[in-house]
Amino acid sequence: MSPRVVVLGGGPSGDVAALRAAQLGAEVVLIERRELGGTCLNRGCVPSKALLAISALARKIQHASDFGLEVGPVNFDFPKMQSRKDEIVLRMRRGVEAACQRHQVKVVYEQGRLEGDQVVAGGESFAYNHLIVCVGTEPSGLPGIDMGQERVITSDGVWTLKEIPARLLIIGGGVIGCEFASLFAPLGTEVTVVELLPQLLTGVDRRTAQQFQRLLEADGVKVHLGASVESLDYGRKSVRASISGGAQVETELVLVAVGRAAQTKDIGLEQAGVELNERGQLEVNDMLQTANPKIWAAGDCIGGLQLAHLASAEAARAVENALGAGPQRALDRTVVPNCIFTYPEIATVGVVADAAKAAGREVKLGQARFVGEAKALAEGESEGYVQLVADAQTDLLLGATIMGPHAVELIHEIGVAITDGFTMAELGEVIHAHPTVSEVVMDAAQQGCGVAPYLS
Repeated sequence: MSPRVVVLGGGPSGDVAALRAAQLGAEVVLIERRELGGTCLNRGCVPSKALLAISALARKIQHASDFGLEVGPVNFDFPKMQSRKDEIVLRMRRGVEAACQRHQVKVVYEQGRLEGDQVVAGGESFAYNHLIVCVGTEPSGLPGIDMGQERVITSDGVWTLKEIPARLLIIGGGVIGCEFASLFAPLGTEVTVVELLPQLLTGVDRRTAQQFQRLLEADGVKVHLGASVESLDYGRKSVRASISGGAQVETELVLVAVGRAAQTKDIGLEQAGVELNERGQLEVNDMLQTANPKIWAAGDCIGGLQLAHLASAEAARAVENALGAGPQRALDRTVVPNCIFTYPEIATVGVVADAAKAAGREVKLGQARFVGEAKALAEGESEGYVQLVADAQTDLLLGATIMGPHAVELIHEIGVAITDGFTMAELGEVIHAHPTVSEVVMDAAQQGCGVAPYLS
């Protein structure tokens, strides 16, 4: 008899968990209270990239004269932009639905709740040999801010806007806040970002954060670091924000982008013997198993980096461990690309320089700037750099930071190199085509080894 697997949550972890379990011969039920694809596909990664692509095109057109092209004023049809985004989301969602049909995964569109060794959803009960919890996260609110006000939104609210806001206050200078600042600034919105910490994008190197902030401010975005919003005065057509330090900001919309909380409340996890930490995230061991041996978990709801690709990898590994597809294995998280879709793009993998130094590791750096690359200059995107991190004694690559054109694509080359045990010298010996943006990776490696013809 086939093992019965129930997956709770149909986002990038839940979808993969269900499909991988079906591949391994299990009878699978996937329970999702909203749409397949979860936050990433419907309210996060995919819709934001659809709008960011339009914003990037607008930026290009606005600088067309730099290329010798004379164009008129750029006008925006925001409802059409939203419609295009919706079409992309729908197409991707239908792909997930079709995959579930092909693999004979039963999809139940209801809120699921654990009751004993079953999950109850929509009046049905589903027994399981293994339960994979992939319930994801939802945007967090802020104490003291009325999240019910029509002029206060989270990232979820962006996708239903009818028009481009003239002024936008973003509370939170992390990945979500900075991506939205990069999205709306080229559309003509007056954007203000307030961040409690002393730098934007905590987790990236300080040099990267400072250079990104400089470029963001060049786009007209106002940034308040080490500051908080002390009060909001809600008007009929605007909101007045008082910021610590005495600044006052008049805005049309307030976007709260201060993180996300696990959706684990009131679904019976604790009663099933699953342990939750103080943030409501599921506690799992290295094999992604909870304190209840029949229940496993993956994705954002277990904490750590909130990345769709990591969630998918965790889900596949959890299912493989649950169903005994070979010996149980922990997931290696040392080489996970972290991509930020701002302008310019920022991507990291492995160990970044500041973290290496803070940990007392002896490292050497290889660095090259895009301003020296012909293709980047030709494309009009020469801001940024590549910084490689290698062990000072062995020369083994440990990590990298890239800020600049196509950073989110280039980072994977370095991830493969780290996984395959390349040294910085070996990466520098890989011949890269000229002229390409990717040459900067080779140049950085050669610079770190003192053999770059133009940089050493």
